[in-house]
Amino acid sequence: MAEDAKPNPHQGKMAPAWLAEMRKSRINGHHVSRPNGFYVNYQKFAAVHVARGDDILVVTFDNLSAVNDESLEREAWGDKFFAENSWSSLGIISFDANWYRDDTLFDYLEGLRDQGFFAAYKRVVFTGTSMGGYAACAFCGLAPGATVISYSPQSTLKKDLVPWEKRFNRGRQQDWSGRYADSAALTASAEKVYLCYDPYEQGDKTHAQRYSGDNIVHLHSNYVGHKTVVFLRRAGILKSVTGMCISGDMTEAIFNDLYRSRRKLPWYYMGLIDMAMERGHLGLAERIIKTASSASGNPNLSSSLQKRRDLFLDKNKKSKK
Repeated sequence: MAEDAKPNPHQGKMAPAWLAEMRKSRINGHHVSRPNGFYVNYQKFAAVHVARGDDILVVTFDNLSAVNDESLEREAWGDKFFAENSWSSLGIISFDANWYRDDTLFDYLEGLRDQGFFAAYKRVVFTGTSMGGYAACAFCGLAPGATVISYSPQSTLKKDLVPWEKRFNRGRQQDWSGRYADSAALTASAEKVYLCYDPYEQGDKTHAQRYSGDNIVHLHSNYVGHKTVVFLRRAGILKSVTGMCISGDMTEAIFNDLYRSRRKLPWYYMGLIDMAMERGHLGLAERIIKTASSASGNPNLSSSLQKRRDLFLDKNKKSKK
């Protein structure tokens, strides 16, 4: 190394999988006449496109938990699963908790539309969770006829539209004037809009109720709070849910059948007993405790739930003193 050469802080780190994939010279066994993908970087976001054929394009938006990830290995939300299925992807990687309220992003996505980028695919899917779920609904009109899979979305954080929303302080501070401000008003052109959320999480339920139309499908992920995607992944059904939504085969009844696997997860029972205690249903809490171990196959679960119940009661007593 030359004496004046500076050490490379990224030396020895792995490149992201999408970069290696872009460098391939073939798609589906055929030489391609256009790039295998691209990476475009702006101040508050980046766009990563990996071309894997012209059939399906999945457009994804990061959630809040990813915005501070500065690693070189960072991948677009869900892209590993899309690669496994040979679906092309466009991942919007966010560097800021701004709920995608960015005119530069608006112009960029509209530019892709005007260039015919979305129209080149037989089916376009927009997806994301929470902050990303808002974006999936807000931008789906860029590809009329698209499918939307939105997990625990906020319809908007514009204060005069949702004055009851007190969560997401950073998002509520953004400029909600101008384009794409209310995603509930922007889904009419979509073929299907799947909203997956916990109807017992009042904030998420109220956002979901703002969407209307024959194309809206409500998928109820009960007793998991705002962490719908995390729960579905732990239950081992996230890939099935996503795949069936993309194919257009998902229905409320099918989702409910898949969702029954939640009964094997301790998290489901924790959420259930929390709801019972918060609403003062002590008898229901007792029945949950008695049946949880046998229903889940976890011999220690009932005792864990009893401790959780007792802790709740103890905190409640102290707060009343």
